Amino acid sequence: MDPIALMDFFGFTIGEVERMLLILTRISGLFLAAPFFSRTVGPASIKVVLIVALTIVLYPLVAPWSHEGEGNLTSMFYAAIAELAIGATIGILVHWVLFAAQVAGSLMGFQMGLSMAMVMDPTSGLQEGVLSNLLYLVALMLFLSMDGHHLLLDGLARSFHSLPLGKGLPPANTVLAAALVALTGMFKLALLITAPIIVFTSILYLGMGLINKASPQIQVFFLSMPVAQMVGLLVLGLYLAVVGEVLTREINLFIAAAFRLTGL
Repeated sequence: MDPIALMDFFGFTIGEVERMLLILTRISGLFLAAPFFSRTVGPASIKVVLIVALTIVLYPLVAPWSHEGEGNLTSMFYAAIAELAIGATIGILVHWVLFAAQVAGSLMGFQMGLSMAMVMDPTSGLQEGVLSNLLYLVALMLFLSMDGHHLLLDGLARSFHSLPLGKGLPPANTVLAAALVALTGMFKLALLITAPIIVFTSILYLGMGLINKASPQIQVFFLSMPVAQMVGLLVLGLYLAVVGEVLTREINLFIAAAFRLTGL
């Protein structure tokens, strides 16, 4: 079917179609990088329908962009790239909190001797460590329980006023500074979560080394692995509630940082 005839049938102008495509592109960028939305669970057609539905809902609230109706493919292409980057930047800044939990799980698994125990994560299609997958899912459940997905959609809708279509990305120094702060915060958070496990397992390995020095006939290597796993899981269970509070606080901080980047 001829696209022009189809637009005439629905009563759309070329400028309105351009605006709708740019809105759809920014929403698609968020769905590519944000927590929950970027997971591959369920049919892809459901995600496509949701993106189109959000585009239709937001369309009346978005002002026309600067080159609307000109039919300039070059301007449209550069604007689409910028819109995709804006949506993806908002999503990835928030997603780094969940990545911090995943990195913390990998470090814990290494300390406890669980780094070789891999499971297939059906939501990402990748093999991950047992603790890494567990802590990521815990962080994801916290994100959903505090309505983080709704906050992201609300922030995305308001970003069309603070960053109008076609305006382009925020200043490069602002984006770079926000990315560096978020990346540093991600590794700090991962080390903060892992610190108790590292301390207790290091003390355990030191004690095992002293036992091996005193009684070389004891097979310390085979004894240390199950003991380290039991101690690590016990310590993790004792402070898991604290981890939840820390993750909730950091999710709020990273969402606020992503919104500040877009001028909200």
